[in-house]
Amino acid sequence: MNRRNFLARGGWGLAATLATPAFGPAAAASPIVVGQTAALTGPQAGFGTAIRDGILAALQAANRAGGVNGRPIQLLSLDDQGDKARTEANCEVLVNNRQVVGLTGFTTRPCSEAGAMYAAKEGIALVGAFSGTPLLYGDKAATTFTTRASYERELEAIVHHYRQLGVQKFGFLHLEDARATNVPLLEKILARKGGELVITAGVDRKGPGLNAAALKTLDAAKPEMLIILANNAPLTSLLREYAPRTLLLPKMVISFVDREKLIADLGKSAAGVGFSVVVPEYTREKYWVVREFLAHAREMNAAVTPVSLEGFVTGLALVEGLKQSRAETRGAFIDGMARVGALDLGYTNFRYSKSERSGSHFVDLSLASRSAGIV
Repeated sequence: MNRRNFLARGGWGLAATLATPAFGPAAAASPIVVGQTAALTGPQAGFGTAIRDGILAALQAANRAGGVNGRPIQLLSLDDQGDKARTEANCEVLVNNRQVVGLTGFTTRPCSEAGAMYAAKEGIALVGAFSGTPLLYGDKAATTFTTRASYERELEAIVHHYRQLGVQKFGFLHLEDARATNVPLLEKILARKGGELVITAGVDRKGPGLNAAALKTLDAAKPEMLIILANNAPLTSLLREYAPRTLLLPKMVISFVDREKLIADLGKSAAGVGFSVVVPEYTREKYWVVREFLAHAREMNAAVTPVSLEGFVTGLALVEGLKQSRAETRGAFIDGMARVGALDLGYTNFRYSKSERSGSHFVDLSLASRSAGIV
């Protein structure tokens, strides 16, 4: 579906945290409520606020065009501070609110996994989570519709690129609490591609507590390139120390990061650090979805980052699923998402069905330079 047809069908929406703004003819009707729990405060708030703001930006224009069947969409956002127990408590609050027809915009692996399993148990759709962890793409998350490529796709794209360049020995810096999930994933990919995982090192999701041990381990192993799947809390200090003394060592960071903040915090130490992304760079305005995102983000004074663009794309999928729903029930919304058969975003098409809940396989690689920003 192209942009013109999508807009003509009213496939946009407007939402605000805990309120429905009064824009356009849909404002007088009762709202369609979608729930979110995410890290809106605490060390991982950059993720949660960016995803939330991106969803709001994507939903913003639709009420101006009549909403969904004449009704606005309200986003009810709760703060879980990136804590799994808080996420589970928030899920209970949201699901017990019978106005909430679906869920969206969860953040981090533990919280997204908990939310996906809760959603499956309660028979409610979860559209888009800021994590590529394998559980979200499997049978345990039977009502989750993803809007980003999985970590497996990202890891495979990185390994493929560097194997073509002749790299044989890979290192992996990962979140310690995700070792059991992500290390076997990378080992499986390297077994297919012919590379060797020579060292793994874990860091703490909540801060730099394990950084000294990780640096010592990496220094001793000397991999030819380093793949990183971790968030900002440990990475800023670790890369500030590690990157300058390993300038010639390629370092690729998986998309689970607030990239712009990391680059700003690292300063000159960011030069040479690479990133995988699951949406196009926001500089690529040849894609209509990027142009629309930039316009709405500027209007809202929201941060422009790959994470907020990912939230924007999630919002588009959410609204299209609501448009495809044939009743105002949670089950109808699940069926509506399964009928999103060709949502054309320019850089990729989202195609869902009863047997396919992975919306995107898009992955691209970028590099931070000393003077030209992201290239």
